[in-house]
Amino acid sequence: MRAFLKFFVVFMAAGVSFGFDSAFWAGIQKFPVPKYRWGKQEKGIKARQIFYEGEIFRGKPTEVFAYYCTPGILKGDPSLDKNLPAVVCLHGGGGRAFAEWVELWAEKGYAAIAMDWSGNGTELFYKNPTPEQRKKLGDYELQRRVHMENGGPDKVPATVSLVDGKAEKDAWPYQAVGAVARAHSLVRSFKEVDANRTALTGISWGGYLTCLTVGVDQRFKAAVPVYGCGYIYMYNRWFADVGKGDKSEARWIELFDPSSSLKVTKVPMLFVNSPKDPWYPLSIWTKSVEAAGAQACLIADLGHSHPAGWRPREIEAFISSKLNGTKPTVSFGELRIVNSMASCMFSSKTPVPKTALLYYTEGGDGDEWFKYKWKSAPARITGRNIVAKIPDAAKAVYLSVEDDAGIKSSSNARILAK
Repeated sequence: MRAFLKFFVVFMAAGVSFGFDSAFWAGIQKFPVPKYRWGKQEKGIKARQIFYEGEIFRGKPTEVFAYYCTPGILKGDPSLDKNLPAVVCLHGGGGRAFAEWVELWAEKGYAAIAMDWSGNGTELFYKNPTPEQRKKLGDYELQRRVHMENGGPDKVPATVSLVDGKAEKDAWPYQAVGAVARAHSLVRSFKEVDANRTALTGISWGGYLTCLTVGVDQRFKAAVPVYGCGYIYMYNRWFADVGKGDKSEARWIELFDPSSSLKVTKVPMLFVNSPKDPWYPLSIWTKSVEAAGAQACLIADLGHSHPAGWRPREIEAFISSKLNGTKPTVSFGELRIVNSMASCMFSSKTPVPKTALLYYTEGGDGDEWFKYKWKSAPARITGRNIVAKIPDAAKAVYLSVEDDAGIKSSSNARILAK
């Protein structure tokens, strides 16, 4: 017991960084094409139901439910489905497989699959809601689905953490990454999809999964986590999921915190977030962007929801540049702070943006960035460099531009004071 406590104190004090355990993920990295079956056609929905084989959970096989859509499915014209780029879509906590999400991608010319990584199927939880339930719950909660008998683990702290001594491969993060990789293998196997042009995007906990998966499945040519990131063991809102303070915490960080995956991935990434997101604060988000060597896109007025998370045009612009060869979005270098001046080099295949902004906040207390108002001030563009004076009271800053198509890009943020 004393030996463990000594290790725990050293681990916490030193901020030990664990390496990526490639042997642990070797089974998923065989990338089998799962068996699958089509579900029924739902009224008012163009996307098709699909059920595919998941990972073994507690010694038994599992099945994953998803929606799949292509331009041909959307418009009833199979001739449209040739050599398609594909996107795998991961919902957030409290979410589900969203038919409307894959239909939005199909409208843009992609094949898309959105699975339910929490083991739920198509059956509504509230089959005949009362007027009181409709008023109390709202439309979103009324769309909650029933967990499938063979759906594997749902995502709750008890299934995410390792505090109960469960088999590591029965933990939700392993099962969910397996479901993502299998969805990827499945769409790559479809004749209408170009297997060499695939991308991954996820919202909130789906963003966490995106960050974890890119170290395991590096066949993707692009990945866009929205809100979600790594280093969640450093943020108190996720302590229960991590198993903070338990003897299993160090092993959980090694296996399931995305920081280890972000350090090894070669997948080009764009991180999208609000500087005041309440679930994935700047303190851990900025570290994740840096660990992945990724591009950043901070959007000052971005809300936290599924529609808000799949709406930004910057997501498809980045993915299209990697999959379809369209013009790249503006890319920022390292944000430098010297003598109260912020500066950053950038590259652009489009005309140099005419305007640039410095965003800053004068509030800052630990990780509670969501409490504080962000302001903007003009920045100066000189060649391929952006420069701005930092207000004296600023606690955190970043630089941002908008290109000729209205696509936003930003530097990573810099926290100036805790």
